[in-house]
Amino acid sequence: MKIVSVHTIMEYDYQIAEGELPAQPNCSYYGTDDVIGKMFLIGLFANLIAVTSIVFNTFYTIVFIRNPSLRRSGVFYFGVIAVIDIIMGINYIAVMVVPVYMDYYLYLPLWHVFLSYFRIVMTESNCAMFASMLMIVLATTERFLKTFDGKTISVCRKFLERNRYGVSAFCIFLACAYKYVIYYELDVEHHPHCTDFQEYEIISGPYAMDPNYRFYFMFLLRNALDRILPFLVLLTMNVLIVKALKEDERLKLQKESVVSNGKTVNLKSHRRNVKDATRALISLVSIYLLSQSLQVFLTVWETINRSSLEDGFPTMYSYLNDIVSIFTLLASCLRFPIYFCCNRLIHTASIDTLHGMRITCFMGNSKKPQEYSPIHGIPNSLECGGAVDGGSKTSLSSPESISKPSAVYDEKLQEWRL
Repeated sequence: MKIVSVHTIMEYDYQIAEGELPAQPNCSYYGTDDVIGKMFLIGLFANLIAVTSIVFNTFYTIVFIRNPSLRRSGVFYFGVIAVIDIIMGINYIAVMVVPVYMDYYLYLPLWHVFLSYFRIVMTESNCAMFASMLMIVLATTERFLKTFDGKTISVCRKFLERNRYGVSAFCIFLACAYKYVIYYELDVEHHPHCTDFQEYEIISGPYAMDPNYRFYFMFLLRNALDRILPFLVLLTMNVLIVKALKEDERLKLQKESVVSNGKTVNLKSHRRNVKDATRALISLVSIYLLSQSLQVFLTVWETINRSSLEDGFPTMYSYLNDIVSIFTLLASCLRFPIYFCCNRLIHTASIDTLHGMRITCFMGNSKKPQEYSPIHGIPNSLECGGAVDGGSKTSLSSPESISKPSAVYDEKLQEWRL
């Protein structure tokens, strides 16, 4: 098995089809390069990241499902990305980790199992990666449209807000329609006169054998559409959003009085509300851009002088490709911690979900926790917690609770504000 230049998680590049196939196979098997080093890098380190990513994104998916308030706001796309990240984590283990263990232990049955599913999983993985990128672009676009004013911008913003489900479904369908050809770019060749690992060989499929298809579609179009263009678009929108928010905050602080109804306004709280509005999205996009920067660098280098990488630095080139895929996986692993730390709505909903799961699983309470409602300002799990502790159940209609100001959801900032 010789898989070269995996730029992102489980994504074959165009050069797998380069060169003419030999007339007579020589019963050779090209396994994992530097299998001991890759065992530590992929088999242990990357595998741990993949498992952590699956756990984090599974938990956030539960939070997303249990809290309709998240699905009605701009963080809706974060929930879709979490589901896609679960698929990507599983696929990374199936396509990248399994071959390393297979080559390290020379376990032949695992090779046959791998050959039975790798084309389907490879195709599915590329669809998931492209769909994830489109979701990040959608979330950034919606925030971008909320940052600026204008008649056309307002129409586009309202359209996205009212059709998040439909637009997301269309983007996922578009990703699948664009990436399904991966299945036909790969194939398995059987050599009946060879034995063991040499009996089967992964080769280029019928599509990848066409030089025009390989150059114009697999190289030019994919490098531009999958890597360089999204990188530039997200970077530009991110910079404009940050710049506009800073200017908007400065103007508001100049116009607003520091005294309201005889009470001093907390300027730090005001600035925090503005920053929280887009902090999670900006952090998400920044992590994505950082994870893709090495990929874009390698793409440009390959375009200028590919032979200098393959012939001059083969070992470094192999490890850089693996590191690129690990960066992408690490970005999916860090998304939920970013949401939890930067977005108060997600933070509070996650804490409430944890309380509900703890009460249900460990304290024998079969009653399903109610949905977190920021309007009341008190997670329902606190009510259950009071009953479990053996004391009297805390009343949500007590004078202390009634006297607290209600939270109001600011649609423009997408935050609950007192």
